Amino acid sequence: MDYESARQAHRDYLESRVLGAHPIEVVEMLYQVAIDNVNLAITHLKAGDALARARAVTKAEQAVDELVLAVNPSVQASFTSTLVDLYHYVLQRIIRGHAQQSEQAFRDALNVLTILAEAWSELKAKELEKPEAPAANTALAHDEPAAEPEPASAANNPYAAYGAAVSSGSRDWSA
Repeated sequence: MDYESARQAHRDYLESRVLGAHPIEVVEMLYQVAIDNVNLAITHLKAGDALARARAVTKAEQAVDELVLAVNPSVQASFTSTLVDLYHYVLQRIIRGHAQQSEQAFRDALNVLTILAEAWSELKAKELEKPEAPAANTALAHDEPAAEPEPASAANNPYAAYGAAVSSGSRDWSA
C-alpha cells in the first residue's frame, strides 16, 4: 500500500469514527485534536521546525474553531459566553505562541484546553451512563436551536439544554 492510499484509509477511518460517534464523543475528540496539536507545536518549536509547527498550529486552531461553532448561543446558560471567551483566549494564545515562538503561550492554551477536556470527560461519563436519552439533550449544538428541556431534567442537569451533533464537515484531522 502506498503512502497516499494509507493516508486515505486513515482519513476514511477517522471520518467513519466521527460520524458514528455520540455527539459528546465528537466534542471530546475535538479537545484531543487541539491538545495533541498544541503539544506537537511545542515539540516543533523546540526543534526549530517552523513549517511543522505551522501545520500543528493550524490543526489546533481548526479544532478550537469547531468547538466555538459547537456552542449553542441560544442556550442561556451562564457558562455559555464564558466558554466562548475561553476558546477565544485559547486561540489568542496559540496564535501568540506561533507568532512570537513562545512556549509559554502554547502552554497557557494547553492548560485551559486540558482543564476543559477533563470537565468534558466527566460530563461524558455522567451522560453516557444514563439510560438511553435523546441526543438532543446531551451535547453541544451546532447550527440548530436546542430542544426545550423538560422542567425536571433542566433542574437536575445544567447541560440539558444543549442539543444535536457537532458537524465534522470535511476537515482532515489526521496527522
